[in-house]
Amino acid sequence: MAASDISDLESLERYCAENDLNIVRIGDRPRVKLHPYHWKWEAIEPAVIAASKHVRLATDAADEGGVVRRLVGRVNPRNPKGAHTGLNLSVQCVLPGEQAFTHRHSPAATRFIIKGSPNAFTTVDGEPFPLETGDFITTPHLTFHGHANESDDYVLWLDGLDVAYAGHGMGWHEELEGGFETIRRDRIDESIRTLGGNLLPSAYKKITHPEGPQIKHVGAEHPPAFRYTWKATSAAFATMKENEYDEDPFDCYTVMYRHPITGGPTFPTTANDMTMLTPGFKGRDHRHNSSVIYYAFRGQGAMIVEGERFEWSAGDFIELPPWTTHRHENPSHEDSFLYGFTDWPAQQALGQYYYEEL
Repeated sequence: MAASDISDLESLERYCAENDLNIVRIGDRPRVKLHPYHWKWEAIEPAVIAASKHVRLATDAADEGGVVRRLVGRVNPRNPKGAHTGLNLSVQCVLPGEQAFTHRHSPAATRFIIKGSPNAFTTVDGEPFPLETGDFITTPHLTFHGHANESDDYVLWLDGLDVAYAGHGMGWHEELEGGFETIRRDRIDESIRTLGGNLLPSAYKKITHPEGPQIKHVGAEHPPAFRYTWKATSAAFATMKENEYDEDPFDCYTVMYRHPITGGPTFPTTANDMTMLTPGFKGRDHRHNSSVIYYAFRGQGAMIVEGERFEWSAGDFIELPPWTTHRHENPSHEDSFLYGFTDWPAQQALGQYYYEEL
């Protein structure tokens, strides 16, 4: 059919449909706008507890009635249906005596422990990492990992994944043969004894690909798994206060969970940090072209977002979409702590990271 035979818009659309084409009308649809939102822990906790009772972990690969992971996620009711930031942060619960399958996948994952025990573990490539309250643990992409709770109480942590960025190109997933690992307690703190002391063993094994060692990796170096203890994190904040470090006018005191080899952001795609707001702190407005999900670890405070005041307390979540003007305040008489999960490394790598100090 010649162009002259397409007589009107209706016949044009019919022609396109018949030939697997479409007309892209730039400007026809409004740009999707994401909105900030505040979730209260008092609303989240009942779902977490109920899920632990009614959603059962699978006991083996043939157990169709169980699930591989038990999670409670967040849905932002202010966003258009299906619209969300590129970050995924959910609450995971493992009950006493439970063990979750060991598997690996393309997305990198992080665990921030909100209710832990020295007798509960995430294993990463065979090394058991104790899940103690306030600890932060990384599970880099394509590393085998599982969870086991050998304590007498349930444990909770935040699961953060860079799913949106790992989804570029082909993704992979693999279950460990046999499903479960034995907890090797003799390997506890293995990575802290080496990488934590700025030592890189010559035998350090880089990630192997599910399709075989002939598959080569090119690009930013992915870190090995690592555990950042709350003891070390809180000691860093204590040093800042005791030595009267200058407070940042926007974020007060912040420490980033650094890549243990390069010293850069936690992962090539995402960064994780902890912010301490001292009593009476009032930050300045700023904005950046990266998304952030905050979890209120301890204390209370306020975040003023696009003029709206979110008063938060321990356990709350606040989601900030890109280019959202915000500032932090701590009107209380105690230090407050905010855990942050953000995608500025991915935005920077893409050449799309901007910020403005207002």
